[in-house]
Amino acid sequence: MNSHPMALSGASKKVLIGVFGLSDYELRLVRSVLSLTMASGRRHSYALFDAAQVADPDIVILDPENMQARAALQALIVIRNIPEPATVFISNAGQATPGKYHLLHPLVPTKMLALLDQVADELDRIMPSMPPVVAPTVAPAVHTIAVSAPPVQTATAAVQTLVQKPAATSVLQTGHRALIVDDSPTARIKIDLELRSMKIASDCAETGEQALQMLEKKTYDIIFLDIVMPGADGYEICKIIRRHPQTKRTPVIMLTSKSSPFDRIRGSLSGCSSYLTKPVEHVKFRAVVEKILTAGDAPFAMEKPSGLAMGT
Repeated sequence: MNSHPMALSGASKKVLIGVFGLSDYELRLVRSVLSLTMASGRRHSYALFDAAQVADPDIVILDPENMQARAALQALIVIRNIPEPATVFISNAGQATPGKYHLLHPLVPTKMLALLDQVADELDRIMPSMPPVVAPTVAPAVHTIAVSAPPVQTATAAVQTLVQKPAATSVLQTGHRALIVDDSPTARIKIDLELRSMKIASDCAETGEQALQMLEKKTYDIIFLDIVMPGADGYEICKIIRRHPQTKRTPVIMLTSKSSPFDRIRGSLSGCSSYLTKPVEHVKFRAVVEKILTAGDAPFAMEKPSGLAMGT
């Protein structure tokens, strides 16, 4: 939530909305609709988030198929060091969409407002109301340096600028590619965004069997492997990966929603390189990936694929 949430119980509560991946027409529509909510009588009023603002977005509207938009949102989260905002995903009819809140193209203003109100109400229940921040009557003396104010940018333009700058110094070489194997669309998107912030490209597979087919055709520098999936589980897939010359040296990071000594022992016995607990924590994720890839930054010498199939 932004830095001054829900100051007065009887007043309209201003919520900042970030928009990522919408068309120019939809962006203008969102801006117009949000401006109408500033009228009195609504329990929530909405304003469009701008990256030049100090306050952070409370809710974001994101097209998950727009890779640049996803990268822009992740860059904002990393650079500002903020939790992932509540996200409303907007997609075309019939398109698989992650997350809890969904809208469809073309954007319908009434449905958008109804969903924003629902999300804002849920955020109110999660985060108790905070007292308003009162400015001191006498400001303390400070030394200031006069600087020219930067031009105001739209949220999309400003965050796109941030995306072009590395969020943190990376010791990785460029050109790495990862394979993400997880049946959860939300988990795949989260890991993909983390990797993009590290300038690592990725492909995704929903099952272990699909991952084995992809490994027959392409070489990867690192594999993220969920444990619980339809069909063969992550332990079995990891053993198969380790049995074949072209993948036996590829680092495999196991993913699980629960962490126990037994799980770690099974992962170690199956040949995994490391372990991450979902939901993935940004700092831990980055540390594990950098440690593994810098330990063998040169590409592995791969032999010609010889059939990464179940039971071979």
